[in-house]
Amino acid sequence: MSERERPYNLVRMLAEELLPDIMERFEIEPTEQNRVDILALALNSMPTKYVTSEGGMQYAQYVEVYRVQYELDILNALAKAAMKVKAKPNDTGCMKKSED
Repeated sequence: MSERERPYNLVRMLAEELLPDIMERFEIEPTEQNRVDILALALNSMPTKYVTSEGGMQYAQYVEVYRVQYELDILNALAKAAMKVKAKPNDTGCMKKSED
């Protein structure tokens, strides 16, 4: 599959972009384990949104439209995940059973 045909998950891209600010706001140590745990928890609670790109233009348009529509939902999912990781930093691995 060429780079041009590769599907992009906009939710993941936006979540990764917003994550450092969430970790700073919740005073969570910026370790790789904390980062991936928060992302896994947040992404598992969100619907995916895949798009493909034609020279990048459509992709950029999708990103901006999706950002406007869903940024608060993504921030909310990241915040909930961050609270779980902060409460039990060594007990939130994505392979562990959720307590929800």
